[in-house]
Amino acid sequence: MKGSQTFPKSHPNLTMKETEIERIIKLGRKLGWIRKRLSHILGLRISTPWGSDSFSFKLNGKHLVLSSDQAVEKVHFDFEFMTPEEVGERALRCAISDIIATATYPGFALFNISGKDSRVIEKIGDGVIACADKIGVKLIGGDISKSDIYSLSFFVGGFSSFKPISRFGAKPGYHIHITGTVGDSALALAVLKQKGRKYAEKHIPYALEKFLKPPLRTSICRIRKNIKFSADSSDGPLRTVEWICAVNGVSAEFFPERMPFSDEFLRYAPLFFRDPQSVSATWGDDYEIVFGVKESDFLSMRKFGEVIGIILSPYDVKNAKRKNYPFKKIKSFSGEDVFVFFTLRKVREFTFEHF
Repeated sequence: MKGSQTFPKSHPNLTMKETEIERIIKLGRKLGWIRKRLSHILGLRISTPWGSDSFSFKLNGKHLVLSSDQAVEKVHFDFEFMTPEEVGERALRCAISDIIATATYPGFALFNISGKDSRVIEKIGDGVIACADKIGVKLIGGDISKSDIYSLSFFVGGFSSFKPISRFGAKPGYHIHITGTVGDSALALAVLKQKGRKYAEKHIPYALEKFLKPPLRTSICRIRKNIKFSADSSDGPLRTVEWICAVNGVSAEFFPERMPFSDEFLRYAPLFFRDPQSVSATWGDDYEIVFGVKESDFLSMRKFGEVIGIILSPYDVKNAKRKNYPFKKIKSFSGEDVFVFFTLRKVREFTFEHF
């Protein structure tokens, strides 16, 4: 799960000294991944470069894909709106999303949990077990501890016969797609906080279901040959595109006006948000997959996901600046400036932070 759900109704996020991308790039430099560009670890060939949703390496002819995730009470979930079983299922689904984003089927997970009441811990565990059985993930171990708040963490993995897809691989002209509707989880959370669970169940059942049980878009496994890069959109579509630009050293044009919306979001979002389009583009927790394909493939790929952007060439960047398109500037892994342009208007950004 990739973010705090302290949701401001109408205020943009506070100015940070460093963006999340800048903080993670700094960590990558400290660890030596960015400077050394390591290709092997412990004698095994690395399949996925540092900076992706997961880490993978080749083992006995297959690629082992690994990722970790956590969920913390009052940051990622609240028992006021969710049952313990729902907390468990949601946390596991969120953790698995990073594996699926590589076009790999998840296979196993380690599960750690801490909290105050053993009965609540057991119910959360029941939710995790039921979800794991449903989606075919084997729980192979973990740990239990006592703490004042409830916290879950997962270490998940899967094997692939194909090289896992990552955030890397974006080139000028590639079209950026997203697998499903956005903004639903933001709507569900706002409704739960302001109107309660019964109202949400009656009026926004689709959005509530998507919030409680994030989708696992395994359909991208069927089109892996066409996909050039991918990442889950748990941090929001815009930030996901920013990440892709940062790791590849490319710029992009982002289309917030083309975001796919559910009927519930179109009907109810204006009642809860002053700027629904910006919320849908920058708020996370929808767990759709953002993926890129060649221009020659984008029409056939639209049935798997709406086009929300395009990777730009240096000429395109100069042209966009000349036309005074609004943009957001970010730093690439190499330290160079790259840009995300907006054809119509720059969206407002809302608080959604890992830490």
